[in-house]
Amino acid sequence: MLAFDENGDCLPISKNGSSTVWEKIAEIGWLSPFSNSMTEDLPIYALIRTRLLLRHWRFYKYVKSVSLAGSHAKGTDLRDSDVDIFIGLVPETPASLKEIQRSLAEHFIPYGSSLRNVSVRVTLDGMTIDLVPARRTFTGHMLWQARFDTWLKTDIAEQIRYVRSSGLINEILALKIWRRRHALKFPSFLMELAAIRAEPRNFRDVLQFLATDFPTARLIDPGNSNNIVSDLLTDVEKLRISRRAAISLGPPFQPRP
Repeated sequence: MLAFDENGDCLPISKNGSSTVWEKIAEIGWLSPFSNSMTEDLPIYALIRTRLLLRHWRFYKYVKSVSLAGSHAKGTDLRDSDVDIFIGLVPETPASLKEIQRSLAEHFIPYGSSLRNVSVRVTLDGMTIDLVPARRTFTGHMLWQARFDTWLKTDIAEQIRYVRSSGLINEILALKIWRRRHALKFPSFLMELAAIRAEPRNFRDVLQFLATDFPTARLIDPGNSNNIVSDLLTDVEKLRISRRAAISLGPPFQPRP
């Protein structure tokens, strides 16, 4: 069992000791409501390690919460999935979203930080971690999209709830494996929404939806209906997914022309 001091350095904790990592987590309140069901150690390890390394960040005193997000929070993670960590800041944080994101990237330069779209990607102890900073609003959070140089409003908690309560975790996991096998560009959140829209009885139904309706489907963000998640892909990229799904289905389905 491992723990870390205020500088993020590793400290050993005996299994027979009076204190454990989990007691420390509970005492300080690091875990989010969405991480209570996590049974794997690595996401929790990443969460604790990140929280400690944030303590010397320029905007740390404005941090309201640090919690698991993405596939590990939704229950749709594969064994080697990246860890997404959501960093919620109070509305009074004295900087623009763009400045906050860039400042976070600069703070984590020793860990190979790089800007993605709404996240800062770092590598901690061999783990790939996407840090997602956001400013709290009355109805959700505001994130910065570096790729489009503009802000995005959404509700991360609602996104997590929507996927977790879909009852389609196995279908989503199968779709992720299928995506990897065919090396397709298919953003994970869009893929989750597509699987849910398919209303499948089995995985074949998911592939059928991708082969037929997906290229023209309008898939929206459950955290903000103004966000069209399906727009993350071009028409060409959608058709590539559709054709691959048709091929996977076999006759009578054929790739779109």
